[in-house]
Amino acid sequence: MLLVLKKWGCVMFFLLMAPCMIASQTFFANPRHKKFLREHQDFPQTKVVGQNYCMAMMQQRGMSRPCKTTNSFVHAPHNQLKDICTWAGTHYRRALRLSKSVFSVTTCNLQGMSQGQCRYSSQTGQRQILINCDSSGWPVHFEESNFM
Repeated sequence: MLLVLKKWGCVMFFLLMAPCMIASQTFFANPRHKKFLREHQDFPQTKVVGQNYCMAMMQQRGMSRPCKTTNSFVHAPHNQLKDICTWAGTHYRRALRLSKSVFSVTTCNLQGMSQGQCRYSSQTGQRQILINCDSSGWPVHFEESNFM
């Protein structure tokens, strides 16, 4: 009897852990989602000392060769961004999802180049965001817009 209970315990453990393992594999195997996080998530917000936030972040995240014209960083945890793909967002248009909540967002705009380096201005504010999610429910695109 004890052996049967141990067997069922192992089976139940596996059944409970399987969805977590599949979700984590999907997360790590999804290059579009990883790119989305690299380009658009900064949580907690990186503290930049003695340098413009956008210039530092665009360089650090590999978006300054060539200079990317506009990019936004959302200062929110990963799970809050993913939830926009389901219950925390609403259909907006096409395949876009509009967040129900506002987020702290820093938008970086290219001002030009100086001495071979991209020069960015930054604007931080609270706003709803628009994202596109893949068929598995992972954020894969941030819609750069003036939507506030």
